Amino acid sequence: MKPSTANYALVTTCHFNTRRTEAFEQDEYLTLRICSAVGAHRYCCGNKPVKNSLLTAAYKTYASDLRETSLPESRAVDRAENYSLLSCMFCVTWAVAQTLVWERAVLQATVRDVVVLSVFVAGKLLVGKRLVGPRLNISAHYPTPACLEVVAVLQCRVASGPVLHQFYFSMAAPGTPVADLAGCRGGSHDSCVAGFELMWVSMAGPTRWRLELGATGELPIACGDVVCALHGSPDAGWQGERTLWGAPRLVVRDELGGELVLEGRNCASGCVYLVPGDDRGPTADWVAEWLPERPGPYEVHVLYPGVGENQEVLPDAIQSIPGCLGVLDSVVGLTYVEFWTCGDNLQRHGRYPLSDDWRSETAWLLSAGCTLLRRNSDIGVSLQMPESRFRQVSVATCDEQSDRPHLVVQLTVLSRLAGPIECWPETLAPQAALGYNMIHFTPIQKPGESGSCYALDDQGDVDSTLMESPPADTEGRFQVVQNAVERLEELGLLSAVDIVLNHSAGSAPWLLEHPESAYSVHTCPHLTAAAELDLKLAWFSNELKNGNFGGPQIQNHGDVERVLDGIRQHVLGALKLREYFRVDEAACVEAWSAAEAVNDRKPHQECYDALRNSLLPTLGHKRSGAVIPGDVSRACCGDLGSLKGYIGRLQKDLGDHFGALEGDIVNSLRGAITYERLELRKGPVGDGNMALVEPYFRRIQLTPGAAQRLGYESDIMAHNGWVMDWPATEDFAMPSWRMVYLRRHLCVWTDTVKLFYGRSREDAPFLWDFMTDYAVGMAKIFHAVRLDNAHSTPLHVSRHVLSRVREANPHCWVFAELFTGNFETDLLYQRTLGINALIREAMQCDSPHDLGHKLESPLWNGHPVGALSPVPTLDRAPPTAQQKHLSKCPSRSLLAAPAREALPLLPRHCPALLFDCTHDNQTPAQKRHPRDALPNAAIVAASCASAGSVRGYDDLFPSNPSVVSERRLYAKAPHAELVNVSGLDLAAESSRAEEAPESEKEFEIIWHEPASKVVARGAWDGWREDLTFQKTASGHWSAKLKVEVHRLPLQYKFIVDDTWTINRKLPLAQDEHGNQNNVLSVPGAASTPSSPNSISGPDVLVNNLPGILLVKQVLNRLHTRLGCEGYTEIGVHFLADDALAIERRSPDNGHSVWFVVRSAFWRDRMGDGLSGGTEELEVDGIIAHLHVAATLFVGDQHENGYRPDGKLVTGMECFLHVYSSVHEVANVWTQGGNSRLRLHRFPPGSILVFSTDVSKTQARQKAVMDLLAAEQISRPLQGLSLHQVNYLLYSCEAEERDRSNGARGAYEIPGFGPFAYCGLMGVCAALDEARRQYTEAELLTSPVLANVRQGDWLMACLTQRLVHMPGLEMVKEWLEKAAGVLANCPRKLAPFYFDLMVPGLCAAASKLLLDLSSDFVSEFNGASDLIRDVALATTQFWGATKSAPLHWDLAQRDGWHKLPSLCAGLPHFAAGFMRNWGRDTFIALKGCLLVTGHFQEARDTLLVYASVIRHGLCPNLLDAANRPRYNARDATWFFMQAIQDYVAESPEGESFLSTPVSLKWPVKDWDPDLAHVEVKTIADVIHLIFSAHAKGISFREWGAGRGPDAGKGIDDDMSEWGFDVNVRLDEKTGLIFGGSEHNCGTWMDKMGSSAKAGNKGKPATPRDGAAVEIIGLLKSALRWVSGLSREVFPYEQVRTASGQQLTYKDWDGRLAENFERLFWIDPDEKTGASVAGIYRDTLGATRKWQDAQLRPNFCIAMTVAPELFLPDHANTALQVAASRLVGPLGMRTLDPSDKEYRGDYHNDNDSNDQSIAHGWNYHQGPEWVWPLGFFLEAWHHFGSLETSSPAPARFAMQWLLPHREMLRKAPWRSLPELTNSNGEHCHHSCPAQAWSLATLLSALRTMTLQA
Repeated sequence: MKPSTANYALVTTCHFNTRRTEAFEQDEYLTLRICSAVGAHRYCCGNKPVKNSLLTAAYKTYASDLRETSLPESRAVDRAENYSLLSCMFCVTWAVAQTLVWERAVLQATVRDVVVLSVFVAGKLLVGKRLVGPRLNISAHYPTPACLEVVAVLQCRVASGPVLHQFYFSMAAPGTPVADLAGCRGGSHDSCVAGFELMWVSMAGPTRWRLELGATGELPIACGDVVCALHGSPDAGWQGERTLWGAPRLVVRDELGGELVLEGRNCASGCVYLVPGDDRGPTADWVAEWLPERPGPYEVHVLYPGVGENQEVLPDAIQSIPGCLGVLDSVVGLTYVEFWTCGDNLQRHGRYPLSDDWRSETAWLLSAGCTLLRRNSDIGVSLQMPESRFRQVSVATCDEQSDRPHLVVQLTVLSRLAGPIECWPETLAPQAALGYNMIHFTPIQKPGESGSCYALDDQGDVDSTLMESPPADTEGRFQVVQNAVERLEELGLLSAVDIVLNHSAGSAPWLLEHPESAYSVHTCPHLTAAAELDLKLAWFSNELKNGNFGGPQIQNHGDVERVLDGIRQHVLGALKLREYFRVDEAACVEAWSAAEAVNDRKPHQECYDALRNSLLPTLGHKRSGAVIPGDVSRACCGDLGSLKGYIGRLQKDLGDHFGALEGDIVNSLRGAITYERLELRKGPVGDGNMALVEPYFRRIQLTPGAAQRLGYESDIMAHNGWVMDWPATEDFAMPSWRMVYLRRHLCVWTDTVKLFYGRSREDAPFLWDFMTDYAVGMAKIFHAVRLDNAHSTPLHVSRHVLSRVREANPHCWVFAELFTGNFETDLLYQRTLGINALIREAMQCDSPHDLGHKLESPLWNGHPVGALSPVPTLDRAPPTAQQKHLSKCPSRSLLAAPAREALPLLPRHCPALLFDCTHDNQTPAQKRHPRDALPNAAIVAASCASAGSVRGYDDLFPSNPSVVSERRLYAKAPHAELVNVSGLDLAAESSRAEEAPESEKEFEIIWHEPASKVVARGAWDGWREDLTFQKTASGHWSAKLKVEVHRLPLQYKFIVDDTWTINRKLPLAQDEHGNQNNVLSVPGAASTPSSPNSISGPDVLVNNLPGILLVKQVLNRLHTRLGCEGYTEIGVHFLADDALAIERRSPDNGHSVWFVVRSAFWRDRMGDGLSGGTEELEVDGIIAHLHVAATLFVGDQHENGYRPDGKLVTGMECFLHVYSSVHEVANVWTQGGNSRLRLHRFPPGSILVFSTDVSKTQARQKAVMDLLAAEQISRPLQGLSLHQVNYLLYSCEAEERDRSNGARGAYEIPGFGPFAYCGLMGVCAALDEARRQYTEAELLTSPVLANVRQGDWLMACLTQRLVHMPGLEMVKEWLEKAAGVLANCPRKLAPFYFDLMVPGLCAAASKLLLDLSSDFVSEFNGASDLIRDVALATTQFWGATKSAPLHWDLAQRDGWHKLPSLCAGLPHFAAGFMRNWGRDTFIALKGCLLVTGHFQEARDTLLVYASVIRHGLCPNLLDAANRPRYNARDATWFFMQAIQDYVAESPEGESFLSTPVSLKWPVKDWDPDLAHVEVKTIADVIHLIFSAHAKGISFREWGAGRGPDAGKGIDDDMSEWGFDVNVRLDEKTGLIFGGSEHNCGTWMDKMGSSAKAGNKGKPATPRDGAAVEIIGLLKSALRWVSGLSREVFPYEQVRTASGQQLTYKDWDGRLAENFERLFWIDPDEKTGASVAGIYRDTLGATRKWQDAQLRPNFCIAMTVAPELFLPDHANTALQVAASRLVGPLGMRTLDPSDKEYRGDYHNDNDSNDQSIAHGWNYHQGPEWVWPLGFFLEAWHHFGSLETSSPAPARFAMQWLLPHREMLRKAPWRSLPELTNSNGEHCHHSCPAQAWSLATLLSALRTMTLQA
């Protein structure tokens, strides 16, 4: 049976059209994905698993279908006999085609010469071959476990090469599960369009965005951009745009290293989506199965073939794009790109060389949305597709670049004022010279009766009056427009146009034929009452005009009230509108009776509102006609009596509502009449626009055809308008209690009618198609479209229209007028519509301070100066010498290089298009003062957003021309010479330079005149000490001084013969007091800023242009350059209430451009003088170049003397004074190496724009980069031991005080508190948490960074503490150099550099440690955050302390720092005798030391503990081997397991067993019966332990004593009997029994301490008898020693208490024989246990009921001795544990259904409740983390696959989500000891516990390597 189409597509990984199998979709790629049989059902059709057999059948069908298609036979994949699905052998035969042929849009052959086979096993590349040949037979064999996914990827490429691409990220609705997004097919294409954020992919490698998914696979980011869509370009016969070398791939990498590569295959729409698609065809082309049981995190990135893959470029390799042929030639190291254009003949368009630094010289832009292209040509290979239109990408230099969205400089022109369309290129060409690169045209369609260009009569045609010689046909008129747009593009001007979707002109002829397209009393009957009121008001107005009711004159408030009285009587009284607000009771009863009864009724409290709101659609329709729908009344009312009761209540409510509404109507009319007649003095009431009030409706007569079709001859349509404070997402014309039209709340546009789209196309098919065709027509011609009134256009309509627009022109740039007043709403529109920019306007700000704050805000795309890198500490990697750290992305300096080429995906605002003034708002002359035009323009140019202006702003139009009535043309723009913006070249060159200037400079200072004594003092030491000069042989005086370059310039003065003076032969500078000093300057920089000749510039000086055009030209070009060259940061300094200094800074090179402005907001404050409180400005570095300084003067004579021209629209006269020097407007001096500036001649309307010298910042950047360079930062870290790294990174407060003898503790910050660690990780954890919590701007003012900015105390603390740990001297030197950089940088930048250097060092130390760890850790820490974080966190516990060395005697001899030990947990067990616990140590040893590869540390620990074995037991408390405590029965067996693990893992292997050991306490001293066991080696110790347990152990703890003070000093709470330790062997079963009800010898060791509650001296969980985990550990040890050779372990047997010899093999066998019988609780067994199907926790306990309690301990036995368990039983028990014990972070220590369960632990509980007092319930329910590791390993071995997981490990990853989050977010960067119930924080738990991490890391290794 042939499988379903959906399954077919899944098997072939969506590389074939799922609806047309005969069409081969992938021209450049074919990927064959073959999975191992068991893992195959991961690919699903919907929610139904696909069976293995079905997959096999589908694959065979796929092979045979290829043979049946039009593809050549040689292209087909060999049949099934050539591969075996089950054995994972891959054999693929491929024929390579030699030609490229397109025929009838069906691809016949595409591949040429390049075939790549990749075989992935669990995401790791096993085979990767690049082969060339006519026919290839490729096979790869790899044996694999059944649960492992094996993927074969066969890729065919036609070429590869570096191409710069843009792509987009969109955001699905918050909370939408990815499973819902990914698996959808069909549906509405509109929902796919989402908000976009532009990023760049460069030759250096793929840009990868890392995001983490929620517990069910949902995307957790509430706003911003998430990888969901990648847009392509559709052309005829083409299924989506390809890059120059192939389709992109979406790569999804999961936590266990599995990598899913999803090939991009575009649908007919030209878009690749992860979201529901268009109804025209499937669009779910990247299908990722986001399984809830594998929730991630996933690393998701878009990978472009050839980028970052180190593939060579083939000579003469041909790349096919429909409509485009590119040829790549490798010629003497240079690569050329040719483009061939298709006109009448195939012609070569051009050939462009690509240099090594191609990124800065070319602009390859091939993606959708934000792409703005230089040329528009029909490019093609085949003349068979003349309709194919592909926008060519041209090569542009940086100066010409206008291609990135934030580089747009747009100018709005009113289309009808720009002259004939045919002449647009000539009339608008000067705007290109003025620095504009996009022209925005108002609508070009024919306007309606009002003449407004936004009230259109016919959207389907061009207004012929805009043309000089309009063609007779519509197509010809559109062609005229297209020709003009193309000619403008050749001039460097892109074009945009408005599209108006929400209304049309009321006079539009098509409305007469299609009245259903408008809101009317027929389409929306609820408007009937409002329409009746409107018509009656028109009647009343006419009566007033005719002299009735007091006549037409309204001259005072008395007249207003007279008119209102008339309205009350003759309009409202006559209409009796109250009747519309009556419920039709009979109709309601009838509806209730006709509706079906419902079982589930609404809650009583919700019923009334539901019934009331259901009336809305019928309120206003007809009198007494409000009806409750039957389904609603049925849901609320069980009988008619109840319904009638509600109706009665509603009648009264509606009456009251109308009373208020009627008053509202009168108030609205009062306001409108007062405003128009009294404030505007409109005059007497008359006809037309002189009517009393503006009409809300108009009556139209339908065409005969429409009347016959619809059944009525006329209609009353609603005008459009806007409503104050109306939510943008709601339609104000739809039914609502606000009743906008009836209450007269609409600000109406009487020349328009509001269009009615309904809920879908079915409601108004003509309107949907007509308006869509209109928008698409514009998009085919123009490069960009502006959504007029986007906030009042229905969202679903805009979404539909824009989806079609992008089909027609994927490059279309969409910007919108969106006034919602709400960020979340803006975000909704951005995401839903894919808006590329939102229009913002500087003229709408209330003050200069408002402007400044918005400039810095994300609303205007501001990124603060010194913005921190978003890359978390552990994701960073030291930069290599080859890396160029150029951000070129919003405020994201890659100085903090991401370790995996992955940047965090962060939310951000929609890009802004910031206008100085828009075309329909007030100008500076109207709202502020005309002089404000200049500073307002400079502020916009300084912004990080795209910039916009309106024609006439630069010419100082007093007001913007009316879009309704203005018919005069613009005056011809004057010719402007191209301006060269200087001053940025040095910064650009320095950022590209291989070698930066030296960091120090030695100066020789000369005094040339005769003298007897010469010294100098200067700023180099704060003018404190004399610099002594020596007299030279020539008679001159000389001194040498070495200073750091970044401190220059430095002023100084000579003291010659005790007289202060200067040397005028040397460079001079002026200080803030006007004093002249000599100055030491930056090498190559201007010597002094005090001289006019020392600062280059200005860029313009002679003004021969009107208005502010000369300065605007500089501002426009500077804005473009700053955006192009990565000046992504902005900071605003408020010098005065009307003066701002704006800094645009490049984070890459530290260079800044400053815009200083003084606004002219207030007409009453136009004095030239500055306020006394005006602040000085200090810049980083010295002023090097003046771009422009100017003042705009517009006096009263200019304003009052303005006379409009009768034919042209002109501006006011003015005087623009351009200054030649900074010193004309400000005093400038140097201080502390920086320029300081005080304004002195800077009246309102002034600007000063300058840039700084780059040398100083460059030296600082170089110093930082030198420190961060991989070879530099790693040098001091080389050779550090584990405990030294522990001290460098961690060290909690208690450890720090122990190590420093109390001198140091944790660094504490006001408002934040102390860091968790004193080392680097303490501050880095705080920084990373702040990175997550705060916005960019908030982050810089967060407590930690505020502390860094205020002073260098934190850096000093981090540096000075290293003196307490020998071996860190070189690290201390590195930190001292970093501290030097911080000390000499501007304080505002201190957080930026601190965040680069300190986390950089922390990341380098962490990475070096991990790289030098075991193969597992070093290999997988880069692939898995979880493995990395857990492995690194284990370092927290291996440290050296003075009070708790591993061995006290050795520490006294060798030094405390030479004897580190493994701490149990932090901070409670950080120091003292409580630091080292035997049980904790050996549970943690495997994960902390063995899995990580620290074998020497593990060996040292084992040997010390082995030396203090006593009574056959391992110590519970080590006490530095002084006086250990032996009260743990289980510690010994964890010790034995640790020895076994060490032997298995360490290179030493079994030879470790022969390592010498000397017991501190000889055997004869504690058990004479065992004195014959001679202990010399580890093997002897093992045998001794077995012998002691076989014989039996019985002793009383030393120091226990007798009598009432028994145990004082050992355990103050234990009873006398508790100190007796007993262990015995049951020789029949092999089980070990021990303990008593008076002590607790296992890890559940809580001893009661509350006399008040009665639990003192009573163990809560004695677990005496045979504990299940001890039996498992015993079995593991017996199995191991039984298998050792006699050469390694020379013992075969032990003697039991009965005197019998018991061999190890027999003992092992007895356990295996009896375990299941004794411990398994069968579901059918009557035991009285609360739960069955589990294993007993103990056997033979004194408290018998505790034997059958469900606890997690059996998981330990399953892990170490799986052979003890029957698989089915084990599986059942694990399922029970999974459902009952597994908590969010740990495992419940007792079944919640158990009567003794108490889940919350509080050690300070002082109640009378015995079960919880003093934390007696420590192990009676609280959720301990460490058992989860053993559970996961047991699950991996025995776990069920019934949960639809392909493997236990995959399923188990769901339990680790909280751990991942805690390791990433917790201040301790660790996992806790335990939590309270349901994962709640436990205050008394250690926040960092060694065994919690250790068992988890061990489990992760098992799951990863054995997956």
